Amino acid sequence: MRAPNENPLVMGAIHTYLKNNGLSLPDDVRYEYIIDGVYVLIDDKPVLRVGLPPVSNYPVRETEHTNRYLRGRKTVAV
Repeated sequence: MRAPNENPLVMGAIHTYLKNNGLSLPDDVRYEYIIDGVYVLIDDKPVLRVGLPPVSNYPVRETEHTNRYLRGRKTVAV
């Protein structure tokens, strides 16, 4: 089985999701297979989950860590 980051369908789903939501991944991201999908990990925290066929067709879902690791904080003027 090839690594998740070598699977063009998985990577395409992730890149489309990131682009559509104005997000970007850092260089130190890891990918890990789970039973029915792939986790995108930053600092060993799953920030996105990609579902795999036959259960699903590559939907990308956020996790409880997405906001902390992928969304920038807005600067508030004082």
